[in-house]
Amino acid sequence: MINFNLRTYEKGISGLIFEFALPPFKDSCWHKTSRYLSESAFSFIENIIFHNVPNYQNDGHWGTTEISKGQWLLIRSALLLLQYKLENVKNLYELKPDLSNFKFVFDKFWLKDMVDNFPQYKITFSKMISDLCTWIDENIQKYGAIYILGI
Repeated sequence: MINFNLRTYEKGISGLIFEFALPPFKDSCWHKTSRYLSESAFSFIENIIFHNVPNYQNDGHWGTTEISKGQWLLIRSALLLLQYKLENVKNLYELKPDLSNFKFVFDKFWLKDMVDNFPQYKITFSKMISDLCTWIDENIQKYGAIYILGI
């Protein structure tokens, strides 16, 4: 199952994880104030970040990328549009145009699982977008930026 939960720090968190960190970022990871997404969940929104943050295009998947307030507003708008579409489709394939790198997002197991369990995934994916937007909105106002730490 794809874990769409936006997670807080916990000892022993494992797997391929993206971290959303707060300034001042000091070239370390696993901050208690950060939020975390599995790579499988992040892959659903990565294209939005890629197209709205030019710096992410330079190895952001594996590195560190600063997201400014202005960039966040663009990302946020695209995420909310994706969330709206997600809530109004009947099946995964209706989202294919919005998931531009559809094959990268899914291996065969994930694709079958996502298709078979789409009604449940719609709920958790939508909640992930809401939770991420809420957390970033609160923190970007306070800090002026956030960082995405790739896998």
